[in-house]
Parts: sequence; C-alpha cells; structure tokens
Amino acid sequence: MAKKPTPASGNLPGQMQVEPSPRTFSIAIAYSRTPLPMTRADQMTVAHLISFLSARGHAIDLYGLDIGEPMTDQQQEWLGQHCRTVHLKSHGLLRSALGAMFGLLQGFPLQVGWFINGAQRAAIAKGINDVDIGYSYYIRSAETMRRIYPAKPTFVAMQLSQSLNTRRMVAHYRNLKEKLLYAVESRLVRNYEARVWSDFSRTVLIGEQDVAEIRSICQEKKLPEIDNVFFGPHGTDISRFAPREDVTPEPCSMVFNGVLRTYTNVHAITWFVAHVWPLIKKAEPKATLMIVGRDPRPEVIALGETDGIIVTGEVENPADYISKAALCIDPVQAGAGMQNKMVEFMAMGKPIVATTVANEGIGAEPGAHVVLADQPEDMAKEILDLFAEPTRAQTIGTAARKFVEQNWTWEAHFLRLEAEMFVAIDELADQNSDQAEGN
Repeated sequence: MAKKPTPASGNLPGQMQVEPSPRTFSIAIAYSRTPLPMTRADQMTVAHLISFLSARGHAIDLYGLDIGEPMTDQQQEWLGQHCRTVHLKSHGLLRSALGAMFGLLQGFPLQVGWFINGAQRAAIAKGINDVDIGYSYYIRSAETMRRIYPAKPTFVAMQLSQSLNTRRMVAHYRNLKEKLLYAVESRLVRNYEARVWSDFSRTVLIGEQDVAEIRSICQEKKLPEIDNVFFGPHGTDISRFAPREDVTPEPCSMVFNGVLRTYTNVHAITWFVAHVWPLIKKAEPKATLMIVGRDPRPEVIALGETDGIIVTGEVENPADYISKAALCIDPVQAGAGMQNKMVEFMAMGKPIVATTVANEGIGAEPGAHVVLADQPEDMAKEILDLFAEPTRAQTIGTAARKFVEQNWTWEAHFLRLEAEMFVAIDELADQNSDQAEGN
C-alpha cells in the first residue's frame, strides 16, 4: 500500500565539531541550486561545506541559482549568518531551455547548458578578485569559473564522473526516449570531462573508478591525462544517523531510502522487487520492505500494491524508518560516485546487502562492513541468511558504524579538503613570487 507523503522538515546542517582554523581564507562557491532546503544529496553536501567553512572562520561568498525551490525564513537567515555574501540569481525554465540550446552549440552537455546563467557568471567575474580561491560544485557549475585559473586557484568538484554515470544509465534504461537522451548526453559528457579538468587547479572526485573513466577518455581522445585529482567524497551526520538502542527492529524487515524520482534509485528498487523480492517472499512470507523517499515516480508508487511492501513517499526523518528495519538494501546498478544512503545505513549500525556498484565509492570491506551481491539469487540468499543469523547481522552493523566514524564524517573529509585548498593557494603564491623575481 502507498502512504500519503509527509512534508519535509527543512533540516539545517548540524554544528560542525571543529576548532577555528589558525589561518583563514576567503572563498567563492558556485552552485547550480540553493543549498537549502536540503532535499537532495548535492544540497546536503554544499550546505554542510558552508557550515564547516564558517565554523573554521573562513569568509564565504555564495553564488547560487534560484530554481524556484523556496527557503523558509529560518533557512535564509542561516545562509546569511554563515556566508559573507549570498548571491542567488533567478533561473526559470525558459532561461534553462535557452541555456541548454546555447550549450549544445558550444558542445556542452545538456546538464551544463541547462544551468548556464549569465547573471551568475557576471557576479562571479566581478567578485572573484575579492577571494583567495574559487570552488565550483558539480560539473553543472564548471563554466562559472572555467579558465579563471591561474589568476586564482580554483576547484571543480565533479564528485562523480558523469561519463561513467551516463554510460551505466544508458546500459540499464528500458524507456527508448530516455535511453536515446542519455546516449546523446553520454557522448557530450565524455568530450567535456576530458577537457574541463585542465582549466582548474584541482578536480575533486570521489573514487578511483571516476578517475579511471576520465583518464581512459583522455587517452582515447589523445589528450593530456587528468593529473590534478583530489579525492573528496561526501560525509554524513553521525549524530543524526546513529544507532537507536531504544528501537527494536521488526523481524524480517528491510528498508530502501533515496530520492525516488532519480533514475538510478527507480531502476534499483524496481529491479529488486521484480527479481529478488519474489525469492525472499517465497522463503520468508513474513518479510516486509519499506521504500522511503521523496517524489516517487508512478512505477515506484505502484510497488506499494505488492504484498509486504509499503511506499511512504517523503518523510520528515528517514532515520526513523531505517531504525525499525532489520537490514537495509542498496541494489543500485546504474550510476557512479558514492551512495549517501549506504553511509547513512552504516552510520545507524545497520547490516546492508548491496551491489558492488553501490559500494564503489564507499570502500567498505565486503563481509565485514557490508554484504555484497549482484545477482538476484545471491542477493536473496544473503538477505535470508542475515534474517536467520541476527548475531552476525548485528556484528556487521556494529563494524559498519565504526567504519563510518573513522572514515565518513563531514568533518574528516572537509578538513582534508581545506588542507588541499591551502596547498593550492600557497602553490600559486609561490609561482607568482618566482615569476616576479624572474622579472
């Protein structure tokens, strides 16, 4: 059965557990949305980055796009308190469509052209001289700061290789129209990613698979190979996503969480219900599955008519639902980069059965922190085994929590990113000093 969605709470980032930095810088952040409300993984990352940089004492100039997702007064106040300046430029559907057409003429991917905004680029061009470093989040914002380097150190946070992402999506799409669209986008992205990295000081990516994909494209096109990579994955709020000793999980219950309009999630859960769920239900009739997430597509809503499955829609706090599950699943097969849901599941001390693709950007040890399975029969068997072995399931969940505490907090990742930013600033200062002495 499907339940009526509950409005989101618009949570703000938690207070970062860091001391003020003994040395500070000013930074311009370009982003294709507003960081708040945090309804998407990328919004969550940018909002937490702002929270971290502010807590460390750095001055932040935010250049975002207002795409019509309203912020509450509290959220606007939070941005004003944490940023030195906030520049949000209107970006409606007409502007997006015109940008996409302009981008195609330039050979840009659709997702880059869609977010081209002249007012945003002009504001950054005017304000970049007042900062020490520039940071463009996601490939969609790359054009805002492209070729500013070497006048200023700049980072482009691709995070994941969209070449790898779109290639996998094309392989798994069944809808012909969407398959053709992403086939075109895949070609455009491959050409773009092979070149855009060289116009920045650093390219931020999540894992080795993303680098290998871009490097192979550079080789294929006989271009210089990407050589300015910094690994900067997302973190998670381990105080919000934490084990709940006062909640007793329901036996033989599972949960899947994610934005349910996103194709990778839609494909993952519909594949699971079609190929894995019948095997589980046949062996364990009491098994249940909770599908949690905002904006479910019709095909996901329809899964709620399946015996034992509930589709919640948007909920105020996904952790409430994760805590009640005996185990979590992440059967994603398309996509690239890291799976935020995986880290959140692990942070809550939950045993997880996931695909190899889901674990690519996480690096959890199979068998110790997570159980991996790619084929329906294998996945069903692993899930049923964990149902039957609660002690083993608890051991894996406990190890997963420790793994997140050691490797996947926001603070740990951002401290490394901050250190790399200082390196980039100092490198350019040294180069300018050497050139001055040479003259």
